[in-house]
Amino acid sequence: MSVELASVHPTRLELLRLKHRKSMAEGIVDILKKELDALTLTLFDLVKKISPLRDQMYTTLREAFTLFVEAEMISGSKKIEETSLVSKPIDYTLSIEEKKGVLGLIFPFFQLAEGTGVSRPRFNPLDTPANLDESSLKIKNALHDAVKLAEIQESVKILLEVIAVKKRQMNRIQFKILPELDATIRYIELILEETERQDAIRVRVLQRKRKERALKHG
Repeated sequence: MSVELASVHPTRLELLRLKHRKSMAEGIVDILKKELDALTLTLFDLVKKISPLRDQMYTTLREAFTLFVEAEMISGSKKIEETSLVSKPIDYTLSIEEKKGVLGLIFPFFQLAEGTGVSRPRFNPLDTPANLDESSLKIKNALHDAVKLAEIQESVKILLEVIAVKKRQMNRIQFKILPELDATIRYIELILEETERQDAIRVRVLQRKRKERALKHG
């Protein structure tokens, strides 16, 4: 007999209390399963977005590079270099906000904001080929894709951490707490059954003795 079982009080009240605990533990497992299903579904939805978005970003960058090379071929690399030195750079601001998601979890929301004056053409259309401006626009689009990709990957990381915690909680209940409760409940039931058998035997013995005494005095 384990030390834990030896310290248990085998009473009907304790049996009821343990059965109530078991029922609550099973209810928690059901809740955790439903939460895990919701989290896993959200995780799959996010993961499905990563590959297409990454492919889109790489495709846009390749197109930007091709356009840049074409611009160099038209104007010459020296002219493009001179243009890059006099062009006004774009200032970006990355804001990180929060948004509520599945089960009330807080996910990041990344937003890339461009500085003032970006609506004006960065390059003189009379002095540079259109390919250069198109290349710049595509790089800008790829940058926005990269920020969105980072947002999704961070959300995936959060989901994986929460899923891992909930799986540990569910496994602990399923494979530790519930088996221990079952073993204790069965132990108490056996003790009570044995006690009932002994009581029944004592009652029958007493009844037999009473009958014997009654016959002697009859």
